[in-house]
Amino acid sequence: MSNNYLDILEKLNKKSQKSLSDENLLWICGLIEKYRPRRILEVGVSTGGSTAVYLNCINKLNLDCKLISVDSSEVAFYKEGKPLIGSEVYELSAHLNLENFELKTGKLIPEIVDELGVFDMIILDTVHFLPGEVLDVLCLKNNVSKNTVLVLDDINIESRYPNLYKENLKGVSCNLLILSSLKGELLFPNVEFPEIGGIVLSGDDFDEERLLLCLCHKWNSDILEFKEKYFSKIKKLYGKEFLEKLEVIYEKYKFSNFNEEGR
Repeated sequence: MSNNYLDILEKLNKKSQKSLSDENLLWICGLIEKYRPRRILEVGVSTGGSTAVYLNCINKLNLDCKLISVDSSEVAFYKEGKPLIGSEVYELSAHLNLENFELKTGKLIPEIVDELGVFDMIILDTVHFLPGEVLDVLCLKNNVSKNTVLVLDDINIESRYPNLYKENLKGVSCNLLILSSLKGELLFPNVEFPEIGGIVLSGDDFDEERLLLCLCHKWNSDILEFKEKYFSKIKKLYGKEFLEKLEVIYEKYKFSNFNEEGR
């Protein structure tokens, strides 16, 4: 890789609170170099350090590329100081070309998919636990095409953070399940045990039935709050019969992560 795309973060007043590691960020930039997308969707923004690196990469490559970044929150409440979502991007605005950048906060994917259009690359870095990214991918059916590159972070989160998983993260991780269920060329960093992966979608078959099977595991109950928004959109995309299958799975697994006192 010819450029140090991380150098943009050196211009911040303090160390970036980005969630992705330097190595994984550079791997994604390598994909941008290789596939030269014209439209990128990032789902899960946090403080925006990773977003700034993507923009820096796009700028240095002189790509005619629009980056749309989406986060369901407006504040990164889990980061020090609870900064606004995307705050690091705007702190670095004097050093970045933001003409082809758009940030959407406080919105779930099913609420805005119809206005997003089709993407050459999608980077998902959100919940990581079922139903999480599986529902997002289902909602993005009409936003992908043949050769769209789908990137998913934390594909092995349970093995990387076993104590955190046991104590705080309830539900089965889903991102590796997604990669295993979709058709296309798999992409991984050249390391012994990758933390991140991707797939170049074949475009021949979105295979929503296999994605549905991914949901037949322990769920994180956070979806209870957003169920109707996701299910309504999925019904419009796949029909009543598919939704009925999803609802059966939901009823079986919606309380599976509660302990006995929480039932």
